[in-house]
Amino acid sequence: MKKNNVDLAAIAATVQRAKDDPKVAQLDKRIEGAWSAREGTPQFSAPLRHGTSETVLRADMAPSFGGAGLAPDPLQYMLFGLAACYTATVVMLASMEGAELEDVRAVAENVVEAAPIFDLAEGPLVPRVAVRVEVRASVDDATLARWASVARAKCPFAFTVANAVPLETSIVRRS
Repeated sequence: MKKNNVDLAAIAATVQRAKDDPKVAQLDKRIEGAWSAREGTPQFSAPLRHGTSETVLRADMAPSFGGAGLAPDPLQYMLFGLAACYTATVVMLASMEGAELEDVRAVAENVVEAAPIFDLAEGPLVPRVAVRVEVRASVDDATLARWASVARAKCPFAFTVANAVPLETSIVRRS
């Protein structure tokens, strides 16, 4: 059964399988991308596999950061990921509760302080990130507030932004 374009039967089946095997609830994600040194092309691309398909995403730094603006920049993808994940979490919660959503839209934004990148000042590189989901539905404000609270806690992207998730970085020699 679907509600708001969410497959509730698939969710129920996943929950049931995860009760028997907790590994079912673990999603391992990975991308591999490459930098392009060719002029006139976006600087970075990576194929993303999803279901039985593949989509190649391309990114290019903004012109003021050395790119040509030929594709979205990495921070736009970050905001897209936050908006998509948080919205999906809200819609999944609403759907599981049986709410009919007439219209759902999201806005994600951040502020980037570039001065510290170029050693012109100190301070946080990103002092603020925000996501807002706008919902048209026959629910009260208390329900919207509860959905917002639960989505903030259960959306993997929002959790990653809001909590100090360990980040491992490395640069290795490629043979």
